[in-house]
Amino acid sequence: MGRQSQQPAGRLEKSIDVIARTLNVTSAAWLGSIAVLILCDVLGREFFGSPIYGTNEIVSNSVLSILFLQLPLSILSRSSLRTTIFYGLVGVRGKGRIDAFSYFLAGLLFLAIAVGSWPNMIEGWEILEQEGSGIVNIPVYPIRTLVIIVSGIGVVVCSLLVYQSLFQPQRFDESMPAEDHR
Repeated sequence: MGRQSQQPAGRLEKSIDVIARTLNVTSAAWLGSIAVLILCDVLGREFFGSPIYGTNEIVSNSVLSILFLQLPLSILSRSSLRTTIFYGLVGVRGKGRIDAFSYFLAGLLFLAIAVGSWPNMIEGWEILEQEGSGIVNIPVYPIRTLVIIVSGIGVVVCSLLVYQSLFQPQRFDESMPAEDHR
């Protein structure tokens, strides 16, 4: 029975990990594309006197998307910023509780972003919101949708980490030898 009850949790962890890594790879490809776009725009301006119109709008809308796509893996891999004033003074269970509280707050933040962004996303889709200088207009509503979707994934990631921090705190205690992290 113990083995069967662990399998769904293991599949959930694996699925969340795959999603977070896929989003991270997507953000890396997007960032690489933006770098190439900027390079081509600069070269076009300098050597041909002809910029790539819309570069500013594409870059400005891409920054938020790239950041949000990287957040789930950053949180899942526990690469978030942490102050250790009290953290180093408590035991494994205390660290688990601190982590659980931190991930709970992060999950609430992601939830607030998703809920707060929902009306703007709906309106963006209704009016097919665009941003631009007139020559080139970039659709904004897909970016608003991406923020909500990734915020939802952030809620799921944080919920998983709250569970792990409360019920498996020894898995992530850095003071224990690697072979004891089971």
